[in-house]
Amino acid sequence: MNNAAIWFSTVLLLGGLTTTSSSIVGAKPATPEQISQRSVNAPSVTPSIYSSVKPFKKSNSTNKIIWKGGNITLTATTVKLEGKPTFEQIVIQSIVVTKGNQKHTIETSDLEDSWLDITSVVASNSKTWLAVNAKRSSGNTLMLLNLQTGDKTELNERLKKAGKKNIETIAAYNWAPNEDQIAFSYGDPSKSSLAIYNVKKESFIYLPRATNYISTNLILWQKNGKILDYISEYPSDQMILYRYSIESNKVKPVKKISRNEFAEWFKLDKYPTP
Repeated sequence: MNNAAIWFSTVLLLGGLTTTSSSIVGAKPATPEQISQRSVNAPSVTPSIYSSVKPFKKSNSTNKIIWKGGNITLTATTVKLEGKPTFEQIVIQSIVVTKGNQKHTIETSDLEDSWLDITSVVASNSKTWLAVNAKRSSGNTLMLLNLQTGDKTELNERLKKAGKKNIETIAAYNWAPNEDQIAFSYGDPSKSSLAIYNVKKESFIYLPRATNYISTNLILWQKNGKILDYISEYPSDQMILYRYSIESNKVKPVKKISRNEFAEWFKLDKYPTP
């Protein structure tokens, strides 16, 4: 289960949050209390401002995990390993991705940390790249596959090579509407950071941290491709919607998100609805 779904299940039991904010983050991070005090008249957010995310449909068979969207199909073949803990016995041995007549194979059997499941798959708007989010025994990996050349980029490893530490997982992510670049959250269970990766330039933009996010459970691009909204947790079990401007490189808190609101926001993301 992804971090967003875990938080959503938990917050239904703990109750909702309150109030809104529109203060720009300055040198000192804004706390939830400050957001509450300064935000009584903040405007609501309309889902129609966001670029649509086209979810793939997932199906399972005895030893196959299949994700399909349009003319793109990802098929992961699994095997059962003996002598492993129960949750690590079923691992992905290989992945085949097809788009029309094109076919690419990803060998995963030799990975140091085996892939246990494919949690989500999303194609870029250009249909040139495929983002594959895979569950490991300790976190998630985000791999980008070029559907024309078969080239692969594992963002967890790219971040480590760039000097980032404690890259246990990449959870939330989404493609930009007008360029082959992808926004994502990364970190460990106690700290979340955000970045944008441009696949053509092979470069990162690291977003400024508005506060000490514990987790980030939703990332959405506005249709103009210049504004990125995301919902992060801080403090524990409290979610706030933040807005990042690529042009100004600034983040501002927009509003607190209640449990009912998050249920609606979650529908805007890549996960198929039952």
